This record gives sequence, structure tokens and C-alpha cells, in this order.
Amino acid sequence: MVEIEQKIKTWLGEVLPAMDAFFVELIAKGKRLELYIDKMPSITIDELVRVSRHLEAQLDEEGSVPEDYTLNVSSPGMGNPLRVREQYVKRIGRQLKITTFSEDRHEGRLVKVLDHGIEFLLEPLEGKSKPGKKKKKAMEQSSSIEIQFEDIKKAILHFNF
Repeated sequence: MVEIEQKIKTWLGEVLPAMDAFFVELIAKGKRLELYIDKMPSITIDELVRVSRHLEAQLDEEGSVPEDYTLNVSSPGMGNPLRVREQYVKRIGRQLKITTFSEDRHEGRLVKVLDHGIEFLLEPLEGKSKPGKKKKKAMEQSSSIEIQFEDIKKAILHFNF
């Protein structure tokens, strides 16, 4: 399946640049291929269909996947973790929850996207506060930190409802 994943990425290179879209993630599970792509400010359904048709034609011609494969092409859901630099650029100014590989947890606002990481303003998240949780120190709430992409285990958007 690794070979077909590489081919799909190559085929995406034929269509995504013309749409100013970018690759986020490809998940292969048995006969199911889930492809996530995005664009600034957002990708349209017509663009998703165009990519899907392009890939289906290539896969069918190639014949390297089972006939009864399923290909799903979509944008990543708002609750999905951020995976690539372009997703961070798209979310500048938004509130995030970040967990690092050293298990540090940070909450705050994405200020800037750097070449190899992000600048992040630590602040309490807007919305409901959880009972029993102590407020962070005032100094920590307003401090800015840089986090390298390679150190980020999970980054998700925080939503106010």
C-alpha cells in the first residue's frame, strides 16, 4: 500500500497546485483510501470532486488497487488535529490546544507560523471553564512561546459554543 500512497501523492501534484490547494493526510485502511486536502480560505465541494475524479481515473488506469476500493476525498474536519504547516497558517489568530511529545499541554492563541514551528500566546481559552480547575498564573497566561512542528504531538482548534 506504501507504493500506491506514493503514486497518489504524485498524482495530487498534477492537480492541487493549479487549485492552490494542499495535501493534508492520506489514510489507507484495507480497501478504503481516505484523502484529506485543504485550501485557503476553504476548499469547495466542486474542487473535492475534481480531485476525486482525477485520482479515480488514475487508480482505475493503474489497476494497482482492488476493483472494489473506496476513495473518500474531503477536507479535514474542524475537530481533526492540524497536520501540516499550511493548516497552521490558515488558523493564525485562532485558539488551539497543543500537546507536545514531552506531554506538555498548552492552551492559547496561534500568533505566527515560522519556518519550523509556531509562535503561541499562552492564555486561558474562551468559553466554559471547567469546574475544579485552577487558573494558570497571570504571568503564564500572557507569555509567548515558540514550539517546533517536530515537537507537536497534537494540535486542535478550540471552539466557543
